[in-house]
Amino acid sequence: MKTKFNITILLTILVLGLIISCQDELEELPLRVEFNSESQNVVAGQSVVFTDISEGDPSRWSWKFEGGTPSTSALSSPEIMYSTPGTYPVQLTIGKRNDSVSIVKDAFITVEYGPVSADFTESATSITQGESVSFTDLSQGLPTSWLWEFIPVEGGNTLTSNEQNPTITFNDFGIYTVRLTVSNPKGDDVTEKEELLNVIDITSIEADFTTEFKSTYGGGSIQFNDATLGTVNSWTWTFEGGTPASSTEKNPVVSYSSPGRYKVKLEASNDFKSSEKEVVDYVLVVPGNGLVALYPFDGNWNDAGPNNVDPTNEESGSISFDNMDRKELNGAALFDGESALVVPDHPAFNFGTEDFSISCWIKTDITSKMMIWQESGANGGGDNQTWLRIGDNTTSRKMRFAVEDDTGGAIINSDHGVSDNEWHHVVCTRSGTITNIFVDGEVIATKDTGVIKNVSNNQNFKIGAQETGGGGSYSNKYTGLIDEFILYDRVLPVDEIKALYGL
Repeated sequence: MKTKFNITILLTILVLGLIISCQDELEELPLRVEFNSESQNVVAGQSVVFTDISEGDPSRWSWKFEGGTPSTSALSSPEIMYSTPGTYPVQLTIGKRNDSVSIVKDAFITVEYGPVSADFTESATSITQGESVSFTDLSQGLPTSWLWEFIPVEGGNTLTSNEQNPTITFNDFGIYTVRLTVSNPKGDDVTEKEELLNVIDITSIEADFTTEFKSTYGGGSIQFNDATLGTVNSWTWTFEGGTPASSTEKNPVVSYSSPGRYKVKLEASNDFKSSEKEVVDYVLVVPGNGLVALYPFDGNWNDAGPNNVDPTNEESGSISFDNMDRKELNGAALFDGESALVVPDHPAFNFGTEDFSISCWIKTDITSKMMIWQESGANGGGDNQTWLRIGDNTTSRKMRFAVEDDTGGAIINSDHGVSDNEWHHVVCTRSGTITNIFVDGEVIATKDTGVIKNVSNNQNFKIGAQETGGGGSYSNKYTGLIDEFILYDRVLPVDEIKALYGL
């Protein structure tokens, strides 16, 4: 019994001794502040990682970094970026409970200049004599000096500036090359933009004009916009076939009443000179009676008709307008075989059981099955629809025009081909039960459907693709050019079809 008691006392003494020994050990490790960094010499814009290597098991840190970003930190190992050359101190304060100690290392970080790379941008590249251009330095590497040189290409006085972002007034006309030299203590660099600026003679003038649309319809109008280069004091416009027939406004609006192609002339002048621009057949005017939509495809796919129903490309392909039309006057739409131009459902496009005519110019050398246009019909056979498709085969179904509803379809099949890489004017008409296909002004196929088909519902109209699968899926996509796509809610008589072909 006594032996057990003695062992217990002995163990208790040992434990107490260990505790006291540990406390003594802790008391023997006071806070001692110290740190290091991965580098003490950096280039402006670089970062440095600092590491606390203090003794005494600190539980809090307070760093101060003069010239650094961020300038303070409470982390044990912060990363600091230095953007301005110079020599900077670093201070670290560590703490534990009520104790804290600090250290400051003067001139600990040295930030040097990096190599410079010259670059700039300008506010304009074409101005009139006496106007100004602002230049913005975009150089990298912290340049400390700038030399701008504005050098006339054909001789003359070179303008200079030592500002970082100068604004220069050009009083002498001509073409200028701009050169920027930047430097810092590390070195220099030069960039030059040859023939960057065109300073136009204040007395010079070059007449020009633009329009959003070069096509309209009988009763429609076109906004003309002056685009003359140089100083202009007066404008004299002449509009063949237009109302007014002439104008002195800068940007006149002109209406047209009769189908045809019409000349436009602008004479622009100032106190010293005048200039004239005349374009024959600039304006195309199509019949306006019963017009639903007019897609000229002159640079865009917007509707120039009275309802302004603009389509969108619902597929991944592209539709470009770089190709010229059959008369080499304006643009035409190039479909790449992966596009579907979709016109949102609109009351004007819902022909139902009424008469209609759809006219367009096409050019392709592809002989496979391709849909030129389709009204409704996303649900396939038995759906309300009308469409024109080419290339179903190479014999009796080179061209097909369909009208259909839930009572069945009626299709004109024609062996007349248009896939010869030449421009062809194709018009489809429906008058009651009579459907027709015209190519290049001549009727090539006719069919009596027996009953009038209801060809529309609340679905979209498509150009260059066939909608399937209940909507949103497209097949038989067209590859080739399409131009002057026009829809009417009436039957075009033969003389009007021939007139459209001749325009």
